[in-house]
Amino acid sequence: MARIGLNALVLRTDASYRNAGPSRYATNLVQALLAQPSANQFTIFLNEQERSLPFEPAQPVRILRTKAPTSRTSIRVLWEHLLAPWHIGAARLDVVHSMLNVVPLAAPTHHVVTVHDLSFIRTPGTHPAHRRWYLTVATWLSARRARAVLADSYATKDDVVELLGINSKRVHVVYPGREAAFRPRTEAEVETFKRTNGLDGPFVLFVGTMEPRKNVDVLVRAFDVVVRDGFHGDLVLAGGSGWATETIDAALAESPTRNRIHRIGYVKQEDLPYWYCAADLVVYPSSYEGFGIPVLEAMASGTPVITSNRSSLPEVAGNAALTVDPRDIQQLAAAMSAVLASPERRTQMSERGLVQARKFDWRVAAEQCLSLYRRALDPS
Repeated sequence: MARIGLNALVLRTDASYRNAGPSRYATNLVQALLAQPSANQFTIFLNEQERSLPFEPAQPVRILRTKAPTSRTSIRVLWEHLLAPWHIGAARLDVVHSMLNVVPLAAPTHHVVTVHDLSFIRTPGTHPAHRRWYLTVATWLSARRARAVLADSYATKDDVVELLGINSKRVHVVYPGREAAFRPRTEAEVETFKRTNGLDGPFVLFVGTMEPRKNVDVLVRAFDVVVRDGFHGDLVLAGGSGWATETIDAALAESPTRNRIHRIGYVKQEDLPYWYCAADLVVYPSSYEGFGIPVLEAMASGTPVITSNRSSLPEVAGNAALTVDPRDIQQLAAAMSAVLASPERRTQMSERGLVQARKFDWRVAAEQCLSLYRRALDPS
């Protein structure tokens, strides 16, 4: 029996951009781990806003909810390094899995850490300076402190090895899984959703936090071209505002089709699957991703996808999506027009996407994590 700590302070259930990639990762991985048969004792660290897990645990679990406001990033960082070591020692945890790049460096135990991406090194201009500096130093130290480093993709593993200088044998690819809610819906369900939300025509959908590396400004300008080429639908931008959105704001202000572009903000988790199913096309032209959850969600929903030819995105998309240069407006516009103009092509992409999405399973990810926890505890 092992006493395992899961640092899930990034787990959020509120309606904001913070309940996005890392939060969904923590929620789904914790749920999958607790669903696995094992004799382990789990302690879950949650921030002060989360009074319980957002699902019914499959086995008894100890919840340690912080008194400090660790839902704020700056407080979470301080708590992880100053107070978490005391709590970990008091609970006599054998291994702690930290789920967002950084481990409590002084904690007296063995560590496993998930490194989602190294965008703060690969694309430094897309992050505020203080965030870039902290993550670079803390992730470098954490990867050396940890017994095992988990990467969301082989692209991220390559980055960890190259940019952090970690031995490749210590870096393990554990793919995130698809959520059961993301699946094709019946025509009646989709039509009901469209009527409820005033959707009376075709539309292209983007899902993601509004930040520079997502290239939403490029998508807006490509959409202008697609409309000029004859597309009669709309563009829907779903996702909370992150940081440095000036280029997005400028592209929207300058767009001749801005009356057909709808920025709807953060979408409730229960509504998001229907947005994917209702869309004619999902476009995700990010310059850099450790995995790219929206691509997987769209494919699992049976919706055609166009994404970037950079970082992990071709790895996740396989042969199911079209990939383009994420900063090339004309190339993106041409790909969008080609897909939107061909129902047969959309059907083929939908079928390939459903097959590709089945390769990503949270149960498999949990099994791999449990194996890595055992290896982390092996004195040899």
